[in-house]
Amino acid sequence: MKSATFTVDAALLQELGERLIGRSYIALAELLKNSYDADATDCRIEFRDDEIIVSDNGHGMSEREFHEHWMRLGTTHKSVDRESRRFGRPMTGSKGIGRLSVQFLADEMTLESTAADDPSRHLYAFVDWKGVRRGEDLETVNVLWEMRDGPIPCSLAKRSCTRIVLKKLKSEWGTAEIEKLGQDIWLLRPPFGRPPTGSADRSALDFFIDIDAPRIKNAKEVFDRLQDALLQNWKAKITGRLQDGRTGGEASVEVLFNPGYPEGLEARASFRESLALPVKTSEDGGTRIRSASALDRTEFEILIFKTAGKQPGGVPVSQMRDYLHKFGNVSVYDSGFRIPYYGSSQDWLDVARDQGRRLIASELLPARLNLADRYLLDLPAPGRIFGSVEIDTNHERALAESAGARPGSFLQLSPGRDRLADNAGFEQLRDLVRFSLDFYASRYRLLAVQAAEKRRAGEVPSRTFRRAVTVLDRNRDEMPRAVFRDVRKQIVAAEKASKRVEEEVDRRAVLLAPLATAGMTALALNHELAREAAIVGRLADRLTTAAEELEAPELTEIATGLLDASMRFRALQELFAPLVSEEDREATSRLRVAPIVDSVVRAMRPIMPGCSFEALELPGDLRLPVGSFADWNAVLQNLLSNAWNASLDAEEASIAFDGGRRGRYREWLRVSDAGVGLGVPLEEAPTLFEPFERRLYISHRNRSVAMGGQGLGLALVRLIAERRSVRAAFVKPRRGFSTSIELSWKGAGK
Repeated sequence: MKSATFTVDAALLQELGERLIGRSYIALAELLKNSYDADATDCRIEFRDDEIIVSDNGHGMSEREFHEHWMRLGTTHKSVDRESRRFGRPMTGSKGIGRLSVQFLADEMTLESTAADDPSRHLYAFVDWKGVRRGEDLETVNVLWEMRDGPIPCSLAKRSCTRIVLKKLKSEWGTAEIEKLGQDIWLLRPPFGRPPTGSADRSALDFFIDIDAPRIKNAKEVFDRLQDALLQNWKAKITGRLQDGRTGGEASVEVLFNPGYPEGLEARASFRESLALPVKTSEDGGTRIRSASALDRTEFEILIFKTAGKQPGGVPVSQMRDYLHKFGNVSVYDSGFRIPYYGSSQDWLDVARDQGRRLIASELLPARLNLADRYLLDLPAPGRIFGSVEIDTNHERALAESAGARPGSFLQLSPGRDRLADNAGFEQLRDLVRFSLDFYASRYRLLAVQAAEKRRAGEVPSRTFRRAVTVLDRNRDEMPRAVFRDVRKQIVAAEKASKRVEEEVDRRAVLLAPLATAGMTALALNHELAREAAIVGRLADRLTTAAEELEAPELTEIATGLLDASMRFRALQELFAPLVSEEDREATSRLRVAPIVDSVVRAMRPIMPGCSFEALELPGDLRLPVGSFADWNAVLQNLLSNAWNASLDAEEASIAFDGGRRGRYREWLRVSDAGVGLGVPLEEAPTLFEPFERRLYISHRNRSVAMGGQGLGLALVRLIAERRSVRAAFVKPRRGFSTSIELSWKGAGK
């Protein structure tokens, strides 16, 4: 029996290229992936007239590697090795497809490569793909090569480099192809900026690609489009800045939320805080002690993403997750040099650790920023954030040494230059950045709760009952079966009853619509009557004056008629008074003061953390004038909001209520706070009840937790009080407090 061997037609190269690659941008992307596999940190693509040049600073190719790998199709070394030799990158290039790529792109190729282990010479190879003839064996394809002395000239590296020159291109290149090339390899490119020239501290995450295509319009922009789109998809942004920290300067932190994040947020929302370093304080006998700042200046920005749902700009959500998993978290830059240790694999801010601990409240935020809700569960996972922290260890060292600081107490690099030394400076930097993330989580939960309350405020009762049934079903295994069945039956019955009421309301709404229109017209007419009565009254006064000067009795008679008309207008107004003030019709009793105070305090306490409330002297039988609960609830809520704002910059937040009787008939209720005071003399205090009159200054660090701020709270207090014949005024504060507002009215006697 005789044996034979297979031969391969040289045209198979062209067939494989067309079938396995098919697109010019895919072919060029394979060459870039080969650069990535060669541990390149910099790569350059140049488009010239009928020519493409690809250069990289990878480990290069030796003579042996050229023969064993590049000259052999279908090599398996990438699937066997799996990781690159220097950085341990996962291999991306397909087996042997790089050679097919160059044949697919151009008729001629020149390869030059200086290997890292022998920079004294370089490989030179040339292939003319036009020499491939159908019907001839693959072995007849000639590759001219030789080893030449010296390294190849390369601006990307001093030691190793590879350059591929493709000539006589087989396809046209335009903006569409450049954009698709960028989309194909964007997952390999880091989002952070290139280190400064001369930087030797490079890592596996560094793979920067420059594109030079002067004849292709907007080549750089379209090449970066998908990557730029990702960085514009942030849902929240945290920025922070510290300047002159060693001489008492405060850090500022701001959080910006885009509409729709959290769900239901209708417009952009921002919060700002100011704080002194260090963030953490020690205690000595119950007294808080703040040590000196060991950090002078830093800036940082952190973007937070939502890795679910459709992403703007066409970014595939699966690729977005992979990208953030690879490049995410918060990196640290020292004068532009990225410190390798701080990346996606290092939880240097302890975010993942605290999520694993199910921590619900921050150890860094002050009490006034802590919510009753479990807000720290909203911390963003490292795979949802990308951020950078800018520092300057040279500046920190020079400033600390000039101030006589002890060695090792300031921000400095470790001997290996891969991380920061674990000292007071680093601890304060970490606490400041982590404070900003905790602040974000606190404000995110606040906005989420507000949005949920707003949605539920307009929710029909039947939907509320339906949600209660859903929650009950979800927890049925936690309840005795009989109890579950009975409770569920009652809630379902309530849901059905509420639906019947809603349907009846809808039917009545159809009938009431014309009446509502008439009511609105009546209110408009009431306003017009008031305006016309005032005009007629002024005309009558002028006419009376003129009649007296001219001694004209007939004018006096006309003036009298006009005055009568004005009075009739005002009488007609009274017909619409019940429409204007429905609460006046419904309020028929005098409500007790103590229960209303207790109800308002219970409602306000969760949004006034750290504030103490006390009823000092409040008689149980003290009653307010005739009025609705809504009236007095609104009055007290506005007074408490005003007291809270005045207490934000004070050492403690304390509010007290007292009340009683003076003489036989006068009764009063007083609300006092230990805040910063009025800011104006007591005799000028009545002006504070005017609309939009704001005199209270609140520091930047506390403005994010202030209530209201439009200057209408006290104006509303006075408006409601005057309708009920109550006098509202600032009075001399009682002992131990800085401000007191008193409501006084005529009582019923003892």
